Amino acid sequence: MAARYPELPASTLALEEGILESWRTEKTFVRSLEQTAEGEPFVFYEGPPTANGRPGIHHVLARTLKDAVARFRTMQGRHVPRIAGWDTHGLPVEIEAEKRLGISGRRDIERIGIARFNEVCRESVLLYTDEWERFSARIGYWLDYSRPYITYHAEYIESVWWLIKEIADRGLMYRGHKILPYCPRCGTGLSSHEVALGYRDVKDPSLYVTLPLVGENGEADGRELLVWTTTPWTLVSNTALAVNPELEYAEVEHEGRRLILAAARVAALFGSEQPVSRGLPATELIGLRYQRPFDWVGTTTFPAESVARAWHVFPAEWVSAEEGTGIVHTAPAFGADDYALGQQHDLPVLNPVDDRGAFVEGLPLVGGKFVKDADVDLVIELKRRGQVFRSSREEHSYPHCWRCGSPLLYMARDSWFIRTTQLRDELLANNRQIRWHPPEVGVDASASGWRTTWTGRSPAAATGVRRCRSGCATPIPGTCRCSDRSPTCGNGWARFPSPSIRTVPSSTSIPGRAATSAARGPCGASRR
Repeated sequence: MAARYPELPASTLALEEGILESWRTEKTFVRSLEQTAEGEPFVFYEGPPTANGRPGIHHVLARTLKDAVARFRTMQGRHVPRIAGWDTHGLPVEIEAEKRLGISGRRDIERIGIARFNEVCRESVLLYTDEWERFSARIGYWLDYSRPYITYHAEYIESVWWLIKEIADRGLMYRGHKILPYCPRCGTGLSSHEVALGYRDVKDPSLYVTLPLVGENGEADGRELLVWTTTPWTLVSNTALAVNPELEYAEVEHEGRRLILAAARVAALFGSEQPVSRGLPATELIGLRYQRPFDWVGTTTFPAESVARAWHVFPAEWVSAEEGTGIVHTAPAFGADDYALGQQHDLPVLNPVDDRGAFVEGLPLVGGKFVKDADVDLVIELKRRGQVFRSSREEHSYPHCWRCGSPLLYMARDSWFIRTTQLRDELLANNRQIRWHPPEVGVDASASGWRTTWTGRSPAAATGVRRCRSGCATPIPGTCRCSDRSPTCGNGWARFPSPSIRTVPSSTSIPGRAATSAARGPCGASRR
């Protein structure tokens, strides 16, 4: 009697391979597109992988979920042309090129020449496309690789230009600063997700420094504020001290000196037997002037009113007495809370640090040094002046670049931003229309979860347009420093072409960051 059913495959592996082979020979994916050609489109562009890196096991999950959605829509009769894509920009490409050339950082790139660097980027940028296609086919993920979008192609670059022009025309772009975790070796800011990948336990300075109170005439009044910091290098940029208006403070006599700190920290720093000369509320400290730790950074470029407000004590509710002294050193160029306090009181932002994370040449003692390497020299100088109460090195967890291992610096970075706060209501409304699975990750903005943080606060109030080292994969014409009113030199966004106009030659295929460094706007400023 003839068998009614086919023989059971020898293994699940054989079953999978048999199905894949039938899909190939019968051209099932192509036929599904032909059969639904008249159906309502369901637009699907693959979130492109970086093709100079190999696929990993985590890609199986992501692609399985995306494939399930596309197949479901196809079964509903929708036309789902699944367009593949290749991400050819960003640090993975650049770091690979640096390894091949035996170089590190922007200066080395400029030394060997941008053209040579881009040539090596192009050689490696699509290195593993065949492997990605085999991987996708093996897990049953259907994609159209015959016409992929590639991020260094002219068509893609033009589409980004058009989007930015639309955003600017709606008045949503502005120039400003934002404190970012910044990698001085890679020369780029990192997202919060990237920062979480690189924490390491390291030993850093723990410095208690004394800063004398002075009158408006600059003469010391005999009292000193006791301040704690774990980043002595930022003292060069200090412009304020912060106290919590709700805390009680105390004046103590120690070795012939009158020191002021939070009352709750006296026992921890001086011992339980230390007498307090007198208690004083925070309001008595607010507004007092103190002696600047280092006067090496000039202030002539800042308004006189702003400079006059600097080096005073200001209130800040985020100051804590759980550690330190209850008096916080503030450098608006380095730290989110510091920057916010500086903006609130219109304080000068002193940033004597270059893109390599080194103090600018010409500064006394530390000029040209990497900032964290300058800590020791600064502590020694403060000891020489008699301003160090206590100094040690303490182990703590500190963020490092997950790509190169360099310690990150929290720095104010100059950039163009998209004002997402202006779209907050629309973001929340769209969020409520999404069918979230499981519901607790989305549903609506009133529920707890990540999307409440994202849409409720409108991430950091803005989205940065530029996050690059010496250029961008998508070059923006004329985004120079000659005007704060428009991201272009003189002619405004009218210079941006419509994506339907073929104005960018094919030779503008730019996979690496450095290609636009040599380009100049009409004013002579670099286009970035």
